[in-house]
Amino acid sequence: MAILPIRIWGDPVLTRRAAAVSRITHEERKLIQDMIATMKAADGAGLAAPQVDVSKRIFVFRRGDDIHALVNPKIIKREGGRKVGSEGCLSIPGVQAKVP
Repeated sequence: MAILPIRIWGDPVLTRRAAAVSRITHEERKLIQDMIATMKAADGAGLAAPQVDVSKRIFVFRRGDDIHALVNPKIIKREGGRKVGSEGCLSIPGVQAKVP
C-alpha cells in the first residue's frame, strides 16, 4: 500500500465531476487500499478519490473502528434529525467548522 499525496483546495481535480466506476478491477481495489492507507496516515475520517488526484466516484471512511469503501455512492434516503458537529477536510488542512 502506498501513501498518496492529498490535493489541497484550489486544485482543479477537486471541483470536477468525478467519473462513475463501471467495474471494480484490480486497479480500483489497489486504489481503495492506498486511499485507506493515506486516510489513516493523515489521521482522517474520510477520503474521496479526487482528493488523491483520481477523478472516480470512490470514497473511503471510518466509522468507529470499522473502515468502509463506497463506489458510486448515492444518497437515496435521509433519516433522523440534524446534529451539529465539528467538521474538517484533509484537502483544507488546519480548518475546522461547526456544521449541521
